Amino acid sequence: MRILDGQPSVYDTVIIGGGLLGCFCALNLARCSLKTLLLEKREDVCTGISKANTAVIYPGYDNRPGTLKTTLTLKANRDFEKLCQKLNVSFSRCGSLLISEGPKGRQTVEKKYRQGIENQIPGLKLLSARELSELEPGLTPKASLGLYAPSAGTVHPWELCIAAWEAAKELGAQTMFHSEVTGICKKDAYFHLEINHKHTVLSRSVINCAGILADQVQALYTEPVIRIRPELAEYMLFEPEKKDLLKHIIFYETEEKGISLVPTLNGKILAGPVNRPANADSPLSTSDAGQKKLLAESEKILPKIAEEKKLRSFSGLRPNPYDPADPQRSLRGMEPLITDTKDGLISLIGIKTPGLTCSHELGKLIRDKVLDFLHIDPVVKEIPPRPVFREYSENPACQKILCRCEGITSGEVLDAIQRGATTIDGVKKRTGSGMGLCQGSHCSPRIAEILSSTLSVPMEQITKDGPGSCYLSPGCQRNLL
Repeated sequence: MRILDGQPSVYDTVIIGGGLLGCFCALNLARCSLKTLLLEKREDVCTGISKANTAVIYPGYDNRPGTLKTTLTLKANRDFEKLCQKLNVSFSRCGSLLISEGPKGRQTVEKKYRQGIENQIPGLKLLSARELSELEPGLTPKASLGLYAPSAGTVHPWELCIAAWEAAKELGAQTMFHSEVTGICKKDAYFHLEINHKHTVLSRSVINCAGILADQVQALYTEPVIRIRPELAEYMLFEPEKKDLLKHIIFYETEEKGISLVPTLNGKILAGPVNRPANADSPLSTSDAGQKKLLAESEKILPKIAEEKKLRSFSGLRPNPYDPADPQRSLRGMEPLITDTKDGLISLIGIKTPGLTCSHELGKLIRDKVLDFLHIDPVVKEIPPRPVFREYSENPACQKILCRCEGITSGEVLDAIQRGATTIDGVKKRTGSGMGLCQGSHCSPRIAEILSSTLSVPMEQITKDGPGSCYLSPGCQRNLL
């Protein structure tokens, strides 16, 4: 294998995986002036686990007092507004209601209230059925007890991930897309990472944030002590006519674990998840059974949601970590999921809820582990202002509306491409295009044309969301506008 041409011979750290954890690790290591490289097998960041979740910033009452998960969640929640302000990311501290139905659900609510009080979560309050109805008039009358947590919030996961990546780049972190790690070994003081079976990069340390494949990446170097059993999580998105139909995040506790309803930052209502077994290569499809269950559960919580438009359904992979020595026992907590080989390779295997909430705090934790291993005592720089891309969106010649539902202009699409979008969904993550009632049926062909002309890529090679999702089949009409 040859050293990758045109790249520095040795990095201080290489991060595998461009999801939320990988991008926040890159940001926090770049803040210390470490020579940092982010490797991502796909064409963009935020294409795996990070792109499909409930987008909730959790208050921390779910976690047992004194654990690492609790410590990180509480600090992350407290500081989330400051983080979003620095990264210029939207955030709503809308609060949450954990509602119960039945004796078991009531016991769960009471237990989480006690945990929350012990964890010193601000503003926690148990609410009667009447008080619940006053806060959320549309809630099911069967809800007998609720736990109000004003510190819960919601964010756009895509926007947060991309913002962290852009800030890391501003601080000098480098990125290589289309770069799958196919081998890892250590010779002398350096890790040799084989990329796409062709090239090698060298690094003094490695951080494995490969998401659903993190255990497989770890196995390239040493036998992992944690394995991942993937699950497919299904979601449903509603477009309410009345924007105040739901004001708070709703967690539903019945005799079985229920779903969540989340008022999104762009005025939609997200329902989910419903989980089913999968594997790392499972297509991201939904099922009739899963969608029927989501709709039925949503109507139980918020009966009037049955009258609202169902925008779309989608799914995403979620990790379910387990100990190979005891495959039937799922692992809980965060401590066992952060593994350190003690010679410079750190893996985050099976991190899930509240991974989004804790992504920045986990990035700082991993940064400190790397600095300790490298014996570096750095000056930690502030997070820089997020780069502004308005070259086209402020150009009078680029004001044509492409996405009529969300009001996205051709200039905003061009700016998104300048920021790194190479797919239709890449533009969507950066602008919000295709998220309205028509779900991109009007704007997607126009965006595909702009991607093709701007990137000098044949229309047949433009994809919706990376490999296997070509927007047009060869021979289709190219002039779609």
